[in-house]
Amino acid sequence: MLKGHPKGLYVLFFANMGERFGYYTMLSIFVLYLQENFGWDAEKAGQVYGYFLFGIYFMPLLGGWLADKVLGYGKTIAIGTVIMTAGYALLAKPTGSEWMVYAALAVISVGNGMFKGNLVVIVGNLYGKELGSLRDAAFNIYYMGINIGAFFAPHAARAAKDYIHDVMGYSLAQGYNAGFAVSAVGMILSLVIFLLFRRYYAHADYRSSEKTGQKGEEVLTKAQERGRIVALLMVFAIVVFFWMAFHQNGFTLTLFAKNYTVSEVGRLTYMFFDLTAFLSIIAVVIGLIFLIRSRDLGARLLSFALVIAGAGMAWHKWLSFRSVNTITPEIFQSFNPIFIVFLTPVVIGIFAWLNRKGREPSSPAKIGIGMAITAVGYGVMIMASQGLASVGALDGGQSPVLVTPYWLITAYFVMTIAELFLSPMGLSFVSKVAPPRFRGLMQGGWLGATAIGNLMAGYIGFFYKKWELWQFFLLVMAACLLSTVMVVIVLKKLKAATQS
Repeated sequence: MLKGHPKGLYVLFFANMGERFGYYTMLSIFVLYLQENFGWDAEKAGQVYGYFLFGIYFMPLLGGWLADKVLGYGKTIAIGTVIMTAGYALLAKPTGSEWMVYAALAVISVGNGMFKGNLVVIVGNLYGKELGSLRDAAFNIYYMGINIGAFFAPHAARAAKDYIHDVMGYSLAQGYNAGFAVSAVGMILSLVIFLLFRRYYAHADYRSSEKTGQKGEEVLTKAQERGRIVALLMVFAIVVFFWMAFHQNGFTLTLFAKNYTVSEVGRLTYMFFDLTAFLSIIAVVIGLIFLIRSRDLGARLLSFALVIAGAGMAWHKWLSFRSVNTITPEIFQSFNPIFIVFLTPVVIGIFAWLNRKGREPSSPAKIGIGMAITAVGYGVMIMASQGLASVGALDGGQSPVLVTPYWLITAYFVMTIAELFLSPMGLSFVSKVAPPRFRGLMQGGWLGATAIGNLMAGYIGFFYKKWELWQFFLLVMAACLLSTVMVVIVLKKLKAATQS
């Protein structure tokens, strides 16, 4: 999976991981903070959540233009990271003013707009014609960085919150403020990595205007540019529905965890919610995989040692747990990223196997498959919602009937598979198809489509509050199926764009 990739990919992998750690630390507690600090209901908190995510993913349009035309990619990324750090620092300051929070969110959005799409452009620039066959795999690896950071984020947020609230005795809202301070630390780590190891990706930090006519830089006619841009706009319109569905993770799915899911579990289930115990299980799994696959005696001994150490720590944690243990809703968001990390090699392996047989789906086809799988994930939530009272009937309280956490875990697992078919493939598709002189802008367009989906993710909170739960999840499922049909309709045009 890692063979043949340039070192610059790993620098950008870790820089992105640090930034995403900060972002998802904040996002895992954001709605909970708004409700705790301001007393808002789900609808009001959802609207702010949607507007923020819209800003986060819309601003890359401006950031992409700025990098394409003025600053270049590396400078824009570095400045954006500094701005994001300042935004998280503002959010970490306790306040009773919602306008102070809005200002912090605006600063974070501007910084993210300068960072996110432009980092992707540099990743794409690493893969010219000679490395083009590795492009999809590269974006899968890059995507793992996002999700390793995202896995640790909810645990970091909970640790900061619990320390400030439970140990120091401050309010719960101030505990959430401490979580936002952790986000600022993630930004600093990202900036240090990006600047310190620049030499490994410096050759890919260029704009098309600086390479025009040089070997390896593609030159397109005006007609080819128009065709590619039209194809990209069609993809952008389709993936809006995926992001509307996927980003329910920080909103309605988190509220489902809070209001409809049991908060006390036994030892076995709690093993997956405690960070040390979960990492111990992961160590055992990884050790067993390498033990089976390794042929070298030294590697097998190290793998065996990892299995023994992981099993020992897992047993120690098992004995330390009570028969009943409390789980918190933000931790559910750690399942999606850890599933990404484990499933990415599997998905890459399947694609490689299909490629050898000449049957690998095109990037647009993978996007369509991802949409269909997302619909299945919400089918799981429809089943989980049977017999549960509507949000309106609870009047802000907890449901008298609570369901097992494995419903949400299963839904996250299914949607993780969908995400691997869609999100990294979308990044790869844009990188491959975007006209060279519009690379930053087109990556911003992909994220702009995400922004619209995120805005819709917050707005459909109205239906979550007013409808029966199963009806709301059916709405999301239907939107995913509709977008799947749209992909099928335009698939030939999308495939043609990759070949022009």
